[in-house]
Amino acid sequence: MKLFLVKYIIRLDDACHQMPLKKWKKFELFFDEYNIKPIIGVVPENKDINLGNEYDHDFWLRVKKWDDLGWSIAVHGLNHLLKPIDQSKSFFGFGKKSEFVGLSKNQQSKIISKSLSIFSSNNIEPKLFMAPSHTFDQITLECLNEFTSIKLITDGFSYRPFKKQGFTFIPQQLWSIKKMPFGLYTICLHPSTMSESQIDEFLEKLMGIKNKIISLDDLDFSNAQNFDIKDQIFSMIYRIIAKIKFSL
Repeated sequence: MKLFLVKYIIRLDDACHQMPLKKWKKFELFFDEYNIKPIIGVVPENKDINLGNEYDHDFWLRVKKWDDLGWSIAVHGLNHLLKPIDQSKSFFGFGKKSEFVGLSKNQQSKIISKSLSIFSSNNIEPKLFMAPSHTFDQITLECLNEFTSIKLITDGFSYRPFKKQGFTFIPQQLWSIKKMPFGLYTICLHPSTMSESQIDEFLEKLMGIKNKIISLDDLDFSNAQNFDIKDQIFSMIYRIIAKIKFSL
């Protein structure tokens, strides 16, 4: 991928048993029609009441279908129960709540191991890690390195995939459609908490960039470079914007 050719990846967070299916099916139908293969963050044992009040008994069959379609399945924590944190303790110095930050290595390894065991029991092997609320710490990376084969993480601010501490990061910079001049941009959405009108509006706008949307499999990570001064400058600017936007 040439940096001057802007590309986008779509990321949907918070897929779980309780998710409102009508909203998620709007995305499914659109993506099927236009052969869009997003990143999907799956919460295997959700206990966050904010993510929905339904119960899909065929949830894991649905996730397997997504996987078979070539959608990129990400492990999105275990329970999605978040606690307040000191944001300076998170890996990117960003966010005020987390399922991981501040926990011991033993606690974090149990969360990750239990989560992956649920995926495994349903014949799903996640391709990448997606931390709830975009927050994790150094210990989280140590646990991923020691107890999993996952080397891809969707998060961080840059204009390109980058390598850091043995992991390849696919940057996640946008929460709505913005026409950018160059680089790779992940657009993060939360279907469960969007209104149906917001989803319809987003999908209508997505038509304008659909030919620039790629999947994880379209990327050649062998060319990913180490995080450097150019990434630092981009990250600094985007962190300021994001903190203002979300009042984090």
